[in-house]
Amino acid sequence: MAEVESILRAPVRQNWEQFTKTLKTLPADVDPDLASHAALSLIHGQPASLWSFGRNCQQLPAPVIRALLGRLEADSRPHAYFLREAVPQEASDDELRATWKAALQGLLDLETTYAWGSKQRKAKFQALANTPSLLQAIQTAVVACEQVSLDMLAVLTVDASDASVDALIPHVERAVQSQGWELDRLEDLRKHARSTPVMDDLFARMEALLQGRRARSPALDLARHLGFGELDAIWFRTYLLAGDTQATNSLVHHCNINVDSRSPRWFSVWQTSRKDGLDRNAWSDTHFDNEKLHKDILGLGACELMQLPDWVARTGKRLGAAWNFNDSALMTNLRGKKRARLAEWLRSGT
Repeated sequence: MAEVESILRAPVRQNWEQFTKTLKTLPADVDPDLASHAALSLIHGQPASLWSFGRNCQQLPAPVIRALLGRLEADSRPHAYFLREAVPQEASDDELRATWKAALQGLLDLETTYAWGSKQRKAKFQALANTPSLLQAIQTAVVACEQVSLDMLAVLTVDASDASVDALIPHVERAVQSQGWELDRLEDLRKHARSTPVMDDLFARMEALLQGRRARSPALDLARHLGFGELDAIWFRTYLLAGDTQATNSLVHHCNINVDSRSPRWFSVWQTSRKDGLDRNAWSDTHFDNEKLHKDILGLGACELMQLPDWVARTGKRLGAAWNFNDSALMTNLRGKKRARLAEWLRSGT
């Protein structure tokens, strides 16, 4: 027992394999307070990992589970609500351990790395929706927390019961009011949602708002300026480089530009200069988007989208460097002559 407790007291990263093996094989009479604290270090430490917690803590003794749930009483994060709801502390030891194991498997299913629209992920969401205790735990977490994983919300759309819809609607309403990134994120739930009149209306409403926001995007003014007429969308990403990346002690400059009419952050620029070209030295940054200038160590300033070519040219002069347009990467939804016209515009600054 002394050896077990010594391992539990040691920093997790000191011997990861030994630590996780010990968590999986804890004796029934281990100190519950010590063991629960050690187990929770997997999700309360840095880096936190619900996956590691779910994988390595399924076989905890009943007293440790009760102590751990007690430690989570004041925790307001989604996983804490989920575990407290899914695992009844007043149950017998055998029932407690069984429901605990099922709850941790549920956490793992919510942390899956399968592709978003894959059959494997759909199957896991369906299994969670078909398990009343876990579904109720997810509903509780979603009602209690403003920030929850898309996986939890997806389970509710798979279930599509009145209780699940009631839990989901406040998240949709907040996204509708802001019409920011959250609305785009919730749109992805359609891939898993069960078709019901209520769910169909909910997604139709979100789609209409997204289409309206995208149609009003100022980024589309660029398409008109370049002579492309009325496009449904325009997006491009380009990466510019200046300086000698091969020479020692050289000054290297990078510039990342993103424009996307589909996004609430439809214009962003990040310029960085690495002093002396050495990894150990700090980067000097200028970062701005369509909302504001976030950072400007070099005093390069920000610009509107239509003034971007002039800003790029002016920045090159300020830095005493020439941007290498010939080797720059340009990714865009534009093709053929439209793509060539965009590339020409980016080079046109004075």
